Amino acid sequence: MMPPRPGAIRLATQASGARQPAPPAGLASWTPGAAAVAVLIDATQGDIQNVANVAAQLPDPSSLDPGAPVFVYPSAVRVRKGWRRILGTRRVPIPVAVRCGALLVRGYVEIGTSNAGPRGITWGYCPSERFSR
Repeated sequence: MMPPRPGAIRLATQASGARQPAPPAGLASWTPGAAAVAVLIDATQGDIQNVANVAAQLPDPSSLDPGAPVFVYPSAVRVRKGWRRILGTRRVPIPVAVRCGALLVRGYVEIGTSNAGPRGITWGYCPSERFSR
């Protein structure tokens, strides 16, 4: 399945201090205020094997434009504290089922993934009239 190809995308994350990943969908840079959103999950405080914990970090679809795509990165970041911060941010894989389940729980529609493996990005769309039937 091919992921959506938005013209611009912005990053949403609760991981303060984490290095920004490359934008998905072949885009070269982040665009604040873009309708499409890429979510980098923060694994510092919670269990990311739990759908509810991942879903809690996704934006509310009603706060986004109808039909806007929302991408979820295949791995979360765990920001290290204190002197360990020198070692950098640790990446923690999020199972595909957890990412898809989190999008579904939050109310996203037309959920897909580009690859069933651990490196495939997952996406869903905000509900709109197009997806109401």
